[in-house]
Amino acid sequence: MLIEVLDAAAARRAPVRRLPRCPDYGGALRPWGRARSRTVRDLGGQLLTVRPDRARCTACPATHVVLDAALLPGRAYTVHFVGQALLGAARGRGHRTLAAELDAPESTVRGWLRRARRLAHQLWTVGVQAVVALDPAALPTLDRPTPLASAVEALIAAALAVGRRLGGEGHGLWQRIAVLTRGRLLAMSPSG
Repeated sequence: MLIEVLDAAAARRAPVRRLPRCPDYGGALRPWGRARSRTVRDLGGQLLTVRPDRARCTACPATHVVLDAALLPGRAYTVHFVGQALLGAARGRGHRTLAAELDAPESTVRGWLRRARRLAHQLWTVGVQAVVALDPAALPTLDRPTPLASAVEALIAAALAVGRRLGGEGHGLWQRIAVLTRGRLLAMSPSG
């Protein structure tokens, strides 16, 4: 199980009563070591080696990885990197152009865009629900040329609303989107 947090270092330092709760049972989470190290690529070719914290639920036998929102589970690229590809696709650019601009393999970028297009309605729903709950006046009203463009716009509006209403402006837009999608930006549950 995975828990996305805007600031993993702050979560680590927070008193136990302020740690996130178990998403399954609501029990308090206690520190329980670290997950394995991995290296991820950020914009500009920067490589980051990360080792997320693990936490154990006091109400069930589950353990959780407490993942910083700059990271996506199982991805070798940061959420900022993936977000730039999604933003470019929402603006009508193709996977080859984006891959060249980001210096990433074409097949990787093509896979991200295919997944995001397949999940566009779910991503749009997450964004719209968050905007309606936090700042209904900020709800996007213009029709966009593609479902992916509508989804990206709704997610950005939601992330901005989160920043205004709940704080977190110090964290990147795509980090807030990662938290809104619970780390499942490219891996939402299939609909139906």
